[in-house]
Amino acid sequence: MLISIPFFPFLIIIKSFARKNLVIIVSTTSRFLLKVLNIVVEYKIPNTFINNDNYLIVSNHLSYLDVIILAAKFPSCFVTSTDVKKTPFLGHLTRLAGCLFVDRNNRKNLKLEIVEIRTALSEGMNVIFFPEATSTNGEEIFRFRRPLFEASIATQKKILPITINYLEIEGKAINRLNRDIVCWYGDMTFFSHFLKVLSHKKILVEINVSEPFAPEILSSIELALKSRHLVNSNYKGFSYLAMEVL
Repeated sequence: MLISIPFFPFLIIIKSFARKNLVIIVSTTSRFLLKVLNIVVEYKIPNTFINNDNYLIVSNHLSYLDVIILAAKFPSCFVTSTDVKKTPFLGHLTRLAGCLFVDRNNRKNLKLEIVEIRTALSEGMNVIFFPEATSTNGEEIFRFRRPLFEASIATQKKILPITINYLEIEGKAINRLNRDIVCWYGDMTFFSHFLKVLSHKKILVEINVSEPFAPEILSSIELALKSRHLVNSNYKGFSYLAMEVL
């Protein structure tokens, strides 16, 4: 927050300049936070991924930790809801991180919000959003909502599907009994959950990056379906099998 504050006025005056700098700050801070939180990430990235390109990045969503993990490797503008923007502390953080906000309950505003995403993509920035539109307990990957895929069609920027798998906590497999240590969903409070994360010595995460693909002539519905299929194909989920070792 302290590093980002000087750039905050520029979000009103020169949004592009501010966001490009805030994205770098968030990425650098995220790499530091991974060490502080003892989160070890294994990134599996295909050879077709070009670091100098920018993408519309989509992923499954299990926790606020997803943001830190993705930002550490892929400097990006994140898309989040206006509800998060209004949340104490988290709202301040998201504004200072240069996030793009969408009101999923207001279709009239959505068109203008998609224009902002298109602008960020056109200016060479990665944009990350979670098409499930909520964080989940990991039992399944919800259907991907289609509207924000319109930004990829309008800019013809490639889509980069990413799958997040939380694998282990202190050497023990994550399953349906202990998943709530990392998963943050429903009516869970932020601070109490964050304290749980801090209390553990090591969390192992695997990031599977699928082949990036161009939108070409596909519709937003087809892009959503294809992206979900690719994310789901690498998703491992949480089983009951590891319960006996706890």
